[in-house]
Amino acid sequence: MNIKSLKDKLELYYNKIQNPDKVIGNWTIVDTKLYNSLKKIKLNNINNIDKNIEEKIIYAESKNKYILIKVSFNFIAVKIIDNEYDYIIKDWDLIAVDREFVYKGKATKPMTNKEIIKFLGFKVSSKAKKDLEYFN
Repeated sequence: MNIKSLKDKLELYYNKIQNPDKVIGNWTIVDTKLYNSLKKIKLNNINNIDKNIEEKIIYAESKNKYILIKVSFNFIAVKIIDNEYDYIIKDWDLIAVDREFVYKGKATKPMTNKEIIKFLGFKVSSKAKKDLEYFN
């Protein structure tokens, strides 16, 4: 990503946080177009969920894409890629920012894996539901 596009993206995110088009609970949706497009994606597999103290990454697959979801106490970001190698090349796309953290500095209760998938609006196959149960 070049510097100009990074600055443009950061400015867009800042403007969306200040003047949100969509707010769900305490989350400001900063990329409404991408957020709405997630509702068209059906997850067939949940391959792995990496957790550490500050964030978790959910590795999932649809029929023809790999989807990575990064969730922290203050943001949610995704990568939708065509193959595993794009993981290194493609940047994360910010979806939502926690308003409580931005304005008050308070971290809210972390969402469960199911809550994250539901919040983002993904459709989920029965196999993916079983995978989610396995990782809980």
